[in-house]
Order: sequence, then C-alpha cells, then structure tokens
Amino acid sequence: MPATIVCLTFFAFLFSAFSVASAVSVVPNKAVLIGTVREYSVGSSSLYGMGPEQTIYKLTIMVEASENIEDVTNFLKGKEGQTLTFFTKINPSVEVYGKRIKAHVFYSGDERGGSFWIKNNIEVLK
Repeated sequence: MPATIVCLTFFAFLFSAFSVASAVSVVPNKAVLIGTVREYSVGSSSLYGMGPEQTIYKLTIMVEASENIEDVTNFLKGKEGQTLTFFTKINPSVEVYGKRIKAHVFYSGDERGGSFWIKNNIEVLK
C-alpha cells in the first residue's frame, strides 16, 4: 500500500509539473485604449500574486474605445463600456484619476488568466 501512495504522489507531481510547463501564452496583442480612470492605486506586486517584488500601479478604467495597432490582435475590441483593471510599472501620477486618457496597452497571460498592462506613459485627453 505505501508503494501505491508513493507512485500516485509521483504521478501527481509529474502531471502538475507538465501542466505548468505546457501553459500556452496569449497571442501577440496590443491596442490603443481611450477611457476614463475610475480608480488609481499604488502597491506591491505581491498583492496581486505577481513577481518579482516591485511597485506597480493599478488603474480601473472605463473603456470608451480602442484602436488597432498594426496587424496584431486587439483584446479590447468589443469591451467598450466595460470597466477593466490595468497595471503599469510606470508611475502615471495621481492626476490621471477621473480623467479621460489614451495609452498603449497589451494583455499578458495564458489560458489560466492574465492582466491588461499599460505599456507607456499615459496621455491625459482634453
């Protein structure tokens, strides 16, 4: 009986290692986001289960529109009117709160989940 438990444990370990190693990343994607910042916060990446430990900025944005960039997938297409969470490593300044903004974004992740990221500085629109 103990040999059976050891064998099952070993196979469970192999299966979990294989499933982690075989995760499929999302296709290359990017878009131009136009939206209104509804929430702004700064915190540690560990709060969101992200590594390595670093300061990241979380913005909740109501998507008004998106524009395609080049010939890659636009993951924001069809999400107009939705409020989504975006992360960035670049300090966007608290002044973006409540403002209409424009930014280049992309989605990073795999079939188990992921996040939208702001790639560059945020432009505040008039």
